Amino acid sequence: METGSVRTSTGGRLLDAAAKLFWNKGYASTTTREIAEILGVRKASLYHHIASKEDLLFEISVSSLERIIGETQAAIAGVDDPLERVRMLVHAHVASMIADQNKHSVMLTELRALSPARRTQIVTLRDEYEQLVASVLDGARKAGALRADIPVKYLSLSLLNLLNWSIFWFQLDGELSPDRWADYLTSLYLGGAQKSAEGAVLR
Repeated sequence: METGSVRTSTGGRLLDAAAKLFWNKGYASTTTREIAEILGVRKASLYHHIASKEDLLFEISVSSLERIIGETQAAIAGVDDPLERVRMLVHAHVASMIADQNKHSVMLTELRALSPARRTQIVTLRDEYEQLVASVLDGARKAGALRADIPVKYLSLSLLNLLNWSIFWFQLDGELSPDRWADYLTSLYLGGAQKSAEGAVLR
């Protein structure tokens, strides 16, 4: 994996500013001049940290995925109960998404703007996370805690779809706390929306 060129405190501010603009305006419509203006620096100063605007998109994507992988691995480490591992995974995923909401949203929506080589690197990192999720669900399935009539691949894709795309409507200043949001998603995934499942997995 290509290493980042903006992994400094200034670089972190740069990534945050770029992620906000990329999400609000779109990657293609955002200029490096606008990013410089948000940071209060000259455009030329940006090139002490990056060689191109694409560097920022690549680093944003790497940062988002590395964080979610690391936090999920830490959350499930040492947890033996198969359904608790699923719950911990969901909570870690949600917490990471919220902490990196702009970055995560940009990573999900702007992948096609990367060059083929860099896109392949991000897809490889994304696949690593998908394999982690699949392994947690496979463990729960083998323990008899999840249904066996749906292949793990589709159990995993369904969960990731539920988690990732809900980020676009969640609001930090809304009525749901991040933990409650994660509880709802866990309940919907594990228990479904049928009335008979109501309250089955909410803590």
